[in-house]
Amino acid sequence: MAGGRAADPALAARVLEHISDVFLILDERGRVAYLNPAGEEALGVSREAVGRRLEEILPEAASGRVAEALERAARERGSVSFELNSRTLGGWFAGRVYPFPGGLALLLWDISERKEEQERYQRLYREKHRIARVLQEALLPPRLPEVPGIEVGGRYLAAAEGMEVGGDFYDVFAVENDGWALAIGDVTGKGPEAASLTSLARYTIRTAAMRVKRPRGVLSFLNREILRQTEGDRFFTVVYCELEPYRAGEGAVEIRVGCAGHPPPMVLRRGGEVETLPSTGMILGAVEEPEVATWSGRLSEGEAMVLYTDGVTEARGPGGELFGEERLRELVGGCAGAAAEEVARRIEQAVLDFQRGEVRDDVAVLVARVQDASGEV
Repeated sequence: MAGGRAADPALAARVLEHISDVFLILDERGRVAYLNPAGEEALGVSREAVGRRLEEILPEAASGRVAEALERAARERGSVSFELNSRTLGGWFAGRVYPFPGGLALLLWDISERKEEQERYQRLYREKHRIARVLQEALLPPRLPEVPGIEVGGRYLAAAEGMEVGGDFYDVFAVENDGWALAIGDVTGKGPEAASLTSLARYTIRTAAMRVKRPRGVLSFLNREILRQTEGDRFFTVVYCELEPYRAGEGAVEIRVGCAGHPPPMVLRRGGEVETLPSTGMILGAVEEPEVATWSGRLSEGEAMVLYTDGVTEARGPGGELFGEERLRELVGGCAGAAAEEVARRIEQAVLDFQRGEVRDDVAVLVARVQDASGEV
């Protein structure tokens, strides 16, 4: 050996005799030229294995991963690795084939414990994912209610990781005097703490809507209760809307909006024009008297209001480009005449396509659209 003494064949043989992994040598015809004691024990054969074909003592070598690895190593003259779930060996084994002049050397070692650990982890992952999905679904209405004269549509996308409960939510519910309320919000963080605050915020909004009037009062009530009932970081953003009851023949619905630190809603007019509310107000959970931006107006027949979380506008494409408000405005403008559920679906699909299917932040969309006089979209 260059730079040192030649290897001692006897020493190499002693090492192979005592290693605990399976080691064997195949000649050019694919017959066993050597099998160490660990291999004899694992394969249940004796020294008589020498001279037999590999598939005679390891049937899995006749096809599949082992055969492919042997063929590739012989063809490319380089080492090849593989994994094998072997009935003959009684578990999962990793293998590596080494070509040499005159044949191939094959080393196999037991990885059953590692595979079992991986399977336990995968089971745990699936269970945690299931629990997160169930908790997330509990933070959203099981189905949107039927609102007389108004279509409502909603979509929710969980971030790709799917292992932690997100803080995005929306809700639609009836209020006094036959009116209706819409809410959408985004709680900072993820996990149990975010889920707890999200649940508290959603149900506090419902309580507030029964006790106080107008969006500003509802959001102020919500802020006070969150500060009173929670500690630590409890920041969140909300849009709350009140819709007057729809009355056939009037041709429009009065709507009042309060926005606290949340991306402002968009109003889709019948001709495709899109209006964005000018102010977002202050985030809730930070100060005792946050500024709440308010707006009031009318939605005529065929017009819609689009509420969404920042997972839409802050979605990033593969190159780092933001989806952005202008892209959303253009998309919404192209939805004139579409049903509320279809508008929500198009926004959801656009965000998915923009991120190549890899959603990095939760996305929530809620759309309310006044039906045409005929009740058709």
